[in-house]
Amino acid sequence: GAGLPPGGGPARFLSLLYGELVPLGPGSEGGVRCTLASAGHPLPLVLQPDGTVRTVAVPQILLGVVEEAAYESETFDLGPGETLLCVTDGVTEHRSGTRQFDDEDGLASVLAGCAGLSAREVAERVRRAVDEFAVEPPDDDLAMLVLRAL
Repeated sequence: GAGLPPGGGPARFLSLLYGELVPLGPGSEGGVRCTLASAGHPLPLVLQPDGTVRTVAVPQILLGVVEEAAYESETFDLGPGETLLCVTDGVTEHRSGTRQFDDEDGLASVLAGCAGLSAREVAERVRRAVDEFAVEPPDDDLAMLVLRAL
């Protein structure tokens, strides 16, 4: 478990994004039922086929900050043609001077321009936008998970 080590010492906190995906059964038009919980992690985004972007899951406290914290998950359907984007804070907090990549919903703006693209193409476009945002290389890991429902 995360938290304070025995005898004091530096606090250790951890962000986490937990998810479960279940294909929608026979009789449905396709898609996936998603259950997500975020603990201090950048919130996932969903891109609809028309270019609309919405946030899914609710922000919750980092793991290790409060010993007896309770976390809640959110369940939603990812319909055919919709894309789920999950990133680490190395993406959202990538810096260019005093600005961060996700200031003024920068990540959602990039994702909105990805309507109709495959999951691989979305990942490549987001990565390119992060790379072009700043001259300096990232000082944190950049990880993405992109899922497009069929």
